[in-house]
Amino acid sequence: MLFSLLGTNNNNKNMNTLFLIFSSVYIALLLLQPALPQPFMALFKTLPIGLLIVVVLKERSQLQNRTYITLFFALSFSALGDVLLALDTGQLFIGGLAAFFVSHAFYIITMLPIKNWRLDVVLLYLFLAIIVFCLFYPNLNDMLIPVIFYMLVLSIMASLTWMTDKSNGFLVLGGAVFVISDSILGLNRFYLEIVHADIAIMITYYIAQFCLVTGFLQATSKHK
Repeated sequence: MLFSLLGTNNNNKNMNTLFLIFSSVYIALLLLQPALPQPFMALFKTLPIGLLIVVVLKERSQLQNRTYITLFFALSFSALGDVLLALDTGQLFIGGLAAFFVSHAFYIITMLPIKNWRLDVVLLYLFLAIIVFCLFYPNLNDMLIPVIFYMLVLSIMASLTWMTDKSNGFLVLGGAVFVISDSILGLNRFYLEIVHADIAIMITYYIAQFCLVTGFLQATSKHK
């Protein structure tokens, strides 16, 4: 059901199928671990996000100009972050983090204006962020400040999915699953190695991005 919700026409159904195929191919590569060069793995990793960018381009006429621009840049910086993290040898992690920081900032702009402030949601995401942060704080070292800022913008993005005038179930789910994905990534990198963490990270990441784009497209249709 999830992968039928970008739209109901045949073109969008084809896009949904391609997204599922591209995502599955990269996850299969992570499982099988073939001896492919890092640039090839980076390419396969970004294909699903590239497809979401194509969807946004196709739906340009249906989107408000600001929504189109901010969604396009949110996904573009996500793709850049994917490449940097896929090529990460230790030095590119901060670049990947910065790219996703900018991506979340564009998602936040897309969700403005705020319709209904929810202090309970803000406190919930803040509480979860503090718990996760406390677990890997001892191992952050020079990554302390970048991680704090990243966790802050991620928590704001996820919280606003409940409060924006575009809010719907897909936006809320996308924000929540993004938090789960990045929490697994952070815990695996800074706290404790998790078995098949890369698989869990990418499955939740692709679901999150798909849900966010679906949510924004649904909200646009609803407002027309």
